[in-house]
Amino acid sequence: MKSSIQNTIPSLTSLEVEYATGAAANSWGEKCYDYIHKFENKFKTHLDVKHAISTSRCTGALHMGMAALGIGAGDEVILDDTN
Repeated sequence: MKSSIQNTIPSLTSLEVEYATGAAANSWGEKCYDYIHKFENKFKTHLDVKHAISTSRCTGALHMGMAALGIGAGDEVILDDTN
C-alpha cells in the first residue's frame, strides 16, 4: 500500500491578489519586512499567542524547521517528491 501526504489547493481571494500586487508594485525586495511583520502580528493575534515568526523565502523556513528538529551537519535528509 502506497501512502501519501495529503495537500490542498490554495484558496485565493481578491485580498490575496491585492497583497501580491501591492508587494510587486511597491518593490518587494526593499519593503518585504513591512509585509512580513504585518503578517506576523495578524497571525499571532489570530492564534492568540505571544510570538509568531515567518520568513521571506522558503529556504529560511526549511532551515528553521531543520534546526527545530535538531538536524545538523552530517545528518542525512531524504525527500520524496512523488505524487
